[in-house]
Amino acid sequence: MIRKPATLFSASLALLTFQCFRVLCVAQDFDFFYFVQQWPGAYCDSRQRCCYPKTGKPTADFGIHGLWPNYKNGAYPSNCDRDSVFHESQVGWN
Repeated sequence: MIRKPATLFSASLALLTFQCFRVLCVAQDFDFFYFVQQWPGAYCDSRQRCCYPKTGKPTADFGIHGLWPNYKNGAYPSNCDRDSVFHESQVGWN
C-alpha cells in the first residue's frame, strides 16, 4: 500500500512532537505546551502589504509556528539561565 506524502509527513510530525515532549517534559518545570500552527491565508489577512499569489488562492497547508512551553497562570519560561543558551549546531539531525 502506497501512502500519501501528507500521511507520512503527519506521522513523522507526530513522532517528532512526541520526542520533544518526552525530552522537554523531563528537563523543564512548566505546565504544558502550545503547539502553534499558522495558515498563510490568515497571516496575509493580518498584514496590509502581504503578497498573495497572483494566481489561485493561498495554500491550504498549515505551517508549524512553534512548540512553546507555558505555565497554567498564563506566563511562559524565558531565558532564565543565560549560561544555558540554545546552540543550533548541537542539535543532532541524523
